[in-house]
Amino acid sequence: MTVSNNMRLYKTTKWQDPIAIANAASISEDVLVFLYSGLENDFTGSNSYLALRPKEQISESDFEKLDEKLKSNSAKFENAWFGYLGYGLKNCLEKLPEDTDSEFNFNELWFARFGLILHFDHELEQINIYADSEDELKYIPEPIEVEDIKVNISDLSSNMTKKEYLRNVDIIKDAICRGDLYQANLTRKFSGKLEGEYSPFAIFSNLAKISPAPYSSFIKIGDKTIISSSPERFLHIDENGNVDTRPIKGSAARSQNIAEDEALKQSLANSEKDRAENLMIVDLCRNDLARSCYSGTVETKNLFEISSYATVHHMASTVIGQKRDDRSTLDLIKGCFPPGSMTGAPKIKAMELCTQIEKVKRGIYSGAIGWFGGDGSSDLCVVIRTIITQGNRFEFQVGGAIVYDSIAQLEFEETLTKAKAICMALGMDNKSLQNT
Repeated sequence: MTVSNNMRLYKTTKWQDPIAIANAASISEDVLVFLYSGLENDFTGSNSYLALRPKEQISESDFEKLDEKLKSNSAKFENAWFGYLGYGLKNCLEKLPEDTDSEFNFNELWFARFGLILHFDHELEQINIYADSEDELKYIPEPIEVEDIKVNISDLSSNMTKKEYLRNVDIIKDAICRGDLYQANLTRKFSGKLEGEYSPFAIFSNLAKISPAPYSSFIKIGDKTIISSSPERFLHIDENGNVDTRPIKGSAARSQNIAEDEALKQSLANSEKDRAENLMIVDLCRNDLARSCYSGTVETKNLFEISSYATVHHMASTVIGQKRDDRSTLDLIKGCFPPGSMTGAPKIKAMELCTQIEKVKRGIYSGAIGWFGGDGSSDLCVVIRTIITQGNRFEFQVGGAIVYDSIAQLEFEETLTKAKAICMALGMDNKSLQNT
């Protein structure tokens, strides 16, 4: 199958601030995807993308239409699709309990093919502009600096109180003691209202400044937005079928005191609990990749690597493989979905238990955001550190892995650490989450 659009590189221009250009687009466009690498590191962070002028959109509850659209043989940008995979897609892959409905009406899957793509090459400091016609070039936005607007929130609520969260940790530990599972990723959702004059993109800009990450993203679909600054790669597949995933498990708060911060980092690196937690998910990822990769190619690299971000240290490991020729890129992704770091192990048992405990639909959180190229390449991040808005409503979610030796109070405090950057971007103190 080939694609009929004429997407090609029209010109390369000098560097301009991606944030300022995307801000201008957020004002003029109803639909856009901005994937921003605000933090370069060893494994990614040198490319950003702004996709404008949608030509086709897929908004579904399963993978079927996306699967059909990706059956192409073309250059990367000739059939490039940008969007998200929601956590609820798990229910079309496995027989699982149904999730509770959400007040936000995002479909489980949304991807779009665009007529104008700006590729920001951070290393060469240039912008490559792809379009399906010369006429699209007139829609390239002129940069507009983001105004610093204070965000006010009200009606903050949660799906579980602190007391309920602590009790749910014990429920999971009881299940582990029974031998039902080894680990479960328990999450807690917060929601509220945005008051006064505010710009969702200004919130994104705040979050990107407060918590720079290799996988920041801003997606606008009408009055709905996804505002994310994720440090975690889900899956990267290149045009030759080389695959890597980089699950994060294990976290520690940062300190402004240099010596104390280094001590916290070393404590995380040497933590037997966090290493065990990480290793469980590495084994799960190896098993998931083995479904679609050639035998003998799946291996672990950089086990228990510590990466530092603005508000938190994380422990991550890298698993690589070589995709089989008889499996498509989407086949491989479906075999690994949802990200194991957001479920637990074994994956199905963990998802079943968390659905019963959380009693609320995760939605886009715990899913994936990114792109698919026409050449079979793809890059997707895990949806964490993410705010969802619709109209004047917002929600965000935080969580962590519960294992046999988890201490409920410490797990609760870790969720507050993970929520710190989001709270700062929304102009609130993360301590306010304790009693919500």
